[in-house]
Amino acid sequence: MFFKSPITGSNNIVLEREIFSSFIVDEYKKELGIDVSKFFHHIDKIFIYKCLDTGYRFYHPFNVSGDNSFYQELEKFPWYYMNCKWEYGVASPFIKKNDKVLEIGCAQGSFLQKIKEAGGTAEGLEMNLRAREVCEKKGLNVQAVSIEKFSENKASTYDMICFFQVLEHITDVQSLLSSSLFALKPGGLIIASVPNNDCFMFKSNDIILNMPPHHMGLWNISSLVKLQNYFNMKIESIYLEPLQKYHLGFANKIVEKVVREKLQQKMSFFSTIIEKVARRFAFLGVSAVSDYIIGHSIVIVFRKK
Repeated sequence: MFFKSPITGSNNIVLEREIFSSFIVDEYKKELGIDVSKFFHHIDKIFIYKCLDTGYRFYHPFNVSGDNSFYQELEKFPWYYMNCKWEYGVASPFIKKNDKVLEIGCAQGSFLQKIKEAGGTAEGLEMNLRAREVCEKKGLNVQAVSIEKFSENKASTYDMICFFQVLEHITDVQSLLSSSLFALKPGGLIIASVPNNDCFMFKSNDIILNMPPHHMGLWNISSLVKLQNYFNMKIESIYLEPLQKYHLGFANKIVEKVVREKLQQKMSFFSTIIEKVARRFAFLGVSAVSDYIIGHSIVIVFRKK
């Protein structure tokens, strides 16, 4: 096999699933009105592989990940770059006064502002031009450079390095984590959040934003925990997100779809009734148990050894 695990560099990987590129292109157009066909020229299928050493699942080929223009399309949706996220509240208490903190993939700088409010020194990396312009207008220190390049002369510089909803977009996980650890002081913290692919919202195999060109990797607690076996860091703590109010619509949509598909198998001639029943069941069911549902994301805190 000519490619290897993005975490371990081992060829101890196995094919799990094939997905037709035409399905992905059609779903992005239908769900979001975004044309992603340029990412799949001469690519009929993409594949999900699993790293058997870590359990990490990833998409291949690697060259179908989104570019700057793709993320500029997504930022038109008000829910894409949110000013307040659950993970920000989890990470903020770890910031000490005068800490030097770097955020990779800082978007429009909402967490950088929280770092400054906590008395830390905030720096960010962001490749999306428009998002970076928003940061600059806020007076934030943000550069358009990869962590690999940025860290070259930053050995043991930072007390904390954060990346929220970034790892799932990365094809070379090994490179990102190695470069981050190089720039981190001994005893410093890495705080990362990723979508939890064990939560019910991602159990469906056709959540389009959980596919390329958006997501390139599929994380869960187990694969995150295994990272400490391959990098110079150990787990400090793990947090599971409760279902947030801003995710209720998404959760309702997933449940509604599952219920509709189940009913259609038994009542194929009553499509109007099926739609109404599925929608009502989803709304009442999710709302009633929302306090007990594991939500969208995982936050994990590592300490550099």
